[in-house]
Amino acid sequence: MQYLPKENLFRFTIIGPETDIYDRLHYHALFAMLQEAACLDADHNGFGADVMDKIPACWLLLRMKVVMDRIPKWKDVIYIKTWSCGFEKVLFNRDFDILDENMQRIGQATSVWVIAHKGDHRPMRPMSIPGMSVYESKEKSERKAEKLFPIREEEREGLSKMTRFADYSDIDRNMHVNNTRYIAWSADAYYASVPTDTPIKELSICYASEVHPGEEVHLYSVKKGDNVQVDGIEAGTGRHVFSTELSAQG
Repeated sequence: MQYLPKENLFRFTIIGPETDIYDRLHYHALFAMLQEAACLDADHNGFGADVMDKIPACWLLLRMKVVMDRIPKWKDVIYIKTWSCGFEKVLFNRDFDILDENMQRIGQATSVWVIAHKGDHRPMRPMSIPGMSVYESKEKSERKAEKLFPIREEEREGLSKMTRFADYSDIDRNMHVNNTRYIAWSADAYYASVPTDTPIKELSICYASEVHPGEEVHLYSVKKGDNVQVDGIEAGTGRHVFSTELSAQG
């Protein structure tokens, strides 16, 4: 990855392990790029990981929606532009444009974040953090990452189900499963339930709770019109972990 500060762009070259059997960029790899750009942009504005660790606090992603007009492939160069859209109460909004090597937009995304205490991950009020007013007067986004409602427990019976575990390689610096793994799990469930080679064009995700090392997660899939919803449920407690909506009809 290369940061181009004058253009506020992040340049990525797609490598083979980030792609599927058709050389298309995996969505979990794209999410990793988007979030790396977000973290480095926050760092540029004075609220990156080094600063937040000292508070101590961290950025947590609550939900995100990505819409792709074209899926880039192996060896392609893409650019990601990201900017803060300010905050309301405790929620921060951030948008992204995904550009090809000719600077043509091939996708866009929007996201909602919260600042949380690094110890217990309870949300913190932005204005309790010195200097955070830099985000207060940003222009609001017209893009929406809508909330998704989980599949009711009684409706899960008979649905397609997969199982995943929170193993060592899934855990990040915040001591929980990194949210990009939920994207990978959701794509696995989607393609297991929909026999198609058509690439996903839209993906929305809402994160409900953390998954900790060693926990087991059941993935339930249900078709809703042209979309597929995937819910992650922690097996031991029945805790709702996330809901994802995926569609090839973007």
